[in-house]
Amino acid sequence: MNVKTNPSPTAGPRHRFTASPPSLRFPRITGAGRPVSLCDLHNKQQGVALVVAVLVVAIAAVLATALVDRLNLDIRRTENLIHSEQAYVYAQGAEIIATAALHQDRQNNKYDSLDETWAMEAPPFPVEGGAVTGKLTDLQGCFNINNLSRVLNEANHENDLQRFYRLLSAVDISPMAGTAVVDWLDDNMETTPPDGAEDDWYMGLTPPYRAANGIITSISELRMLRGFEKNDTENADGNAFEKLAPYICALPIATTINVNTAPDKVLKSLSAEMTDDDVSKIIEHRNGGPDPTDNTNAEPFETLDQFKNFMHLTLNKPDFPTQNLGVATNYFLLEATAQTGNNRSTLYSIIQRDDNGSCHVIARSQGVW
Repeated sequence: MNVKTNPSPTAGPRHRFTASPPSLRFPRITGAGRPVSLCDLHNKQQGVALVVAVLVVAIAAVLATALVDRLNLDIRRTENLIHSEQAYVYAQGAEIIATAALHQDRQNNKYDSLDETWAMEAPPFPVEGGAVTGKLTDLQGCFNINNLSRVLNEANHENDLQRFYRLLSAVDISPMAGTAVVDWLDDNMETTPPDGAEDDWYMGLTPPYRAANGIITSISELRMLRGFEKNDTENADGNAFEKLAPYICALPIATTINVNTAPDKVLKSLSAEMTDDDVSKIIEHRNGGPDPTDNTNAEPFETLDQFKNFMHLTLNKPDFPTQNLGVATNYFLLEATAQTGNNRSTLYSIIQRDDNGSCHVIARSQGVW
């Protein structure tokens, strides 16, 4: 006999899942108190991804622009460096032309004057990518400041010192400034009265420095000397160096002054007897007239004896001193300027020429002289 047993009344109900569970919801409360679904999260994630993509593109665009700018800058810098080196080499090439012209000039005659080919500024010479210009200047047409050195110029030191004093007066500078130049050049530490200067003076300046007690290598060195300093409160002549610079040079040996190329103030300094009228007559004779640009009728002095005769017969100065004077030149300054692209290079070269016409460059400086 089968007996049915009823389930215990205390047993719990039986559960049977016959359908899928309802969709789950994650209760995240928004500002409005509404729950957010997975669809809402998905949409918001798409918006964030879009913003990130836009930022990435913007950053990439900025980086690309910066790289292009940097590349253009590097290209321009490289281009300028190439043009700069090219211009410098072209300027050096002008030295070859200048030395050839000076050599040929010495073969033609034994004097130098302002009506000769070397003294005329040549038109621009075309080169690849630009042009080169050059100008030669006679450095013995000026007063050589190293002639005041007793070591270099013992025989004519006193005569040249008096000429220097007169040159200072001609350019409105106190002649006493010449004493400081003598002390700078001499080989001792004794101060020359009344306005000389040695280490005891220069070491008291700010900043301090010592006297060279040797030859001057560049006329710009005069800016350091007592009486020529730009801020010198004792110097009532204004900027003394700027006044004197056009009439002086610094050469490694004692040299003569070329009377064919010397400017008016240098000519006037040659003797205490020289007047402004005498200077004008000398210039008109050698240049062929008062116009310095018209040398058609120029009559330069071919020998020093011709100059002596002119001073004696024309200017009535039979005893005119001619120590350290001449009509020929051994030192020239070449100013060569080369233009390539947007770059300009200026080279200053001192060319030495011997009596046979052989030339070589003894000094160079770029940009300034």
